[in-house]
Amino acid sequence: MKHKFLYSSIIFFFLSSCSLDKEPFTDLTNESIENTEGAIDALNLGNYHTLKSWVENWHRVTEYPSDEVSLSGTTTDAFFYNYNYNRIVNNGRVNSYWENSYKIIAGTNNILGQLEVGTSEKNDQIIAENLYLRSLMYFYLTNVFGRPYNQNPEINLAVPLKLNADPFEVLPRNTVKEVYQQIISDLLKAETLFKSYKGNIYASEYATQALLARVYLFMGENEKAISYADKLINSGKFTLLTRDKYTEIATAAPENNSETIFAIKFLKDVDYSDNGWYTIGSMYATINGAGWGEMYASRSYLEEVRKYPEDVRYSFVEPVVADKNELHAYYVDDNYKYNSVIVKQEGADYVYTVNGSKNTLIKESNGAGSFQYFIKIAGKIRTALIDKKLEDRNGYLKYFILKCSGQEGQGHLWSPVISRLAEIYLIRAEANAKIGRTQQALDDLNVIRKRAGIPTAGLWTTANLGGKSALDVVLSERKLELAWEGHRKFDVFRNGYTLDRKYPGTHIANSNSFLTVDAKANEIIDFIPEQQITLTHGILKQNP
Repeated sequence: MKHKFLYSSIIFFFLSSCSLDKEPFTDLTNESIENTEGAIDALNLGNYHTLKSWVENWHRVTEYPSDEVSLSGTTTDAFFYNYNYNRIVNNGRVNSYWENSYKIIAGTNNILGQLEVGTSEKNDQIIAENLYLRSLMYFYLTNVFGRPYNQNPEINLAVPLKLNADPFEVLPRNTVKEVYQQIISDLLKAETLFKSYKGNIYASEYATQALLARVYLFMGENEKAISYADKLINSGKFTLLTRDKYTEIATAAPENNSETIFAIKFLKDVDYSDNGWYTIGSMYATINGAGWGEMYASRSYLEEVRKYPEDVRYSFVEPVVADKNELHAYYVDDNYKYNSVIVKQEGADYVYTVNGSKNTLIKESNGAGSFQYFIKIAGKIRTALIDKKLEDRNGYLKYFILKCSGQEGQGHLWSPVISRLAEIYLIRAEANAKIGRTQQALDDLNVIRKRAGIPTAGLWTTANLGGKSALDVVLSERKLELAWEGHRKFDVFRNGYTLDRKYPGTHIANSNSFLTVDAKANEIIDFIPEQQITLTHGILKQNP
């Protein structure tokens, strides 16, 4: 009996060159794969192609539950449940994420089951690439559906470890520790097998080392995380973009970005339709009339990134101006709603009038080049952001996010970055902070801050932490630098912090709103999709 593989990653491409822009021809039987010249190469590219389907809901399940975003309305789209931590077992977004992850795993297993190490350099390269891709899928699956590694990994369940090409094998969930052990095993093996570097849109020795550094960090293996970060930083293969080219993190094709270690490549014109209405970036902004523009930069992110006017990371935020001739001081009231007063500049001050009384905004500086404005309303002091009069949607200010749009000048085109050099510096900083090497941690943080344009007075020293720990400032820097790249939710919970979402957004609209989320809460991990439990006849056990 011939088993026909229905996984979308097990597909054949007619190829004239190594390109990811070809359309799938058909699915193949196991026998025809073995007997068709070039089938393995095509299947390998097919796994990369499936990443394009995978990445949309990967972004939604990892980024929307963070404290970097603010949704401006309710919606029937299932991502609303990810955003507001009100889990449902039949979330179509989560199910699609699960299915696409396992399609890629099935594709990698099919290739790995047919090739042997040492038969040729070409085969070793393909084996290494697929070990990396399989590890990447299991890393995110485990962190979406399993608890952080520091919470009883020997007991807590993650996802089933599927390691062969049998499409009918049904497996129970493995523990978090078991999945991490498999990830480490696969990555260490892959690291030794790469024969060439094909560029940053393909798996590589460097992408493997970047993922190893991250995995070890998540496991609390800090010395190993530092060792792999050192390998990448000292390799000289990648360089941080300069401040004046910082926005090229999003706008350059990944191959032209010296900082990117691995990205999922979307091609201009080819991977783009309907003016980008259904891309990741379309939720974050409206560009040239296209895009929903319904989810904005969160107030907590804005207050942090705007402490230094020089911080280039704010260039990925675009306030949508309604009236350029009117200045407002925007603040958040006790109900976590936006309010404002009109302000006028008088010399170096901003003044406003309330109940006929003229007042001056309070400007506070930490003496290191940063400053914030505060407003006193009804006897309470509140942080104020000064902007020209802004457009709003349902009372939520339109601070468009541009980090997921604009590649090669095309609206909402974007090639999501999985690993880049800035993260590697931050991995090393976090690991050193946890070991107690505070100065080394701050040195790496300051590399990132200097690149962002933070003045010398604003760089971290052991003397100016102001009561914060080195880990505190590392996580704050990760929030600023890696915003909207799918890190923040994991960063908060794996370190035992509480996620603070006491800011405007429709996550506060329900009677069961989560304004804070504790690292031990059940809600930090997604339910296993009900459809998957049904398909396995209950072998998969549900999360609490």
